[in-house]
Amino acid sequence: MICDFCGYLAQVKAATVRKVEAVPNYLLGGAWSVQKARMDAGIYFPLFLVLVSNAGKKTSVYYLSADVQQSEIFLVRSPLSQTARRAGWQGFIYDLRSIKGAFVRLA
Repeated sequence: MICDFCGYLAQVKAATVRKVEAVPNYLLGGAWSVQKARMDAGIYFPLFLVLVSNAGKKTSVYYLSADVQQSEIFLVRSPLSQTARRAGWQGFIYDLRSIKGAFVRLA
């Protein structure tokens, strides 16, 4: 997410969960190569996490500041197989277990 007015940058991730009252232990991230390059440069973006209940009737929004993020919360996934449409692409998973208390519930 990029604000056209001030240039503010943030990540926004959404997940379907059973309970929107708690941050999940793990969350699918994006492309590992992009995240790794940012980490190597010491750049971390704030994270807005939108949780939607399985039934779709409840939602919550959480915020995680960039300054509490460390490389340990980013787990590299295996590359996609050679038969996959995007063969070789590699993603990552957020391991949120160690920083759940750092999230602020916004809604």
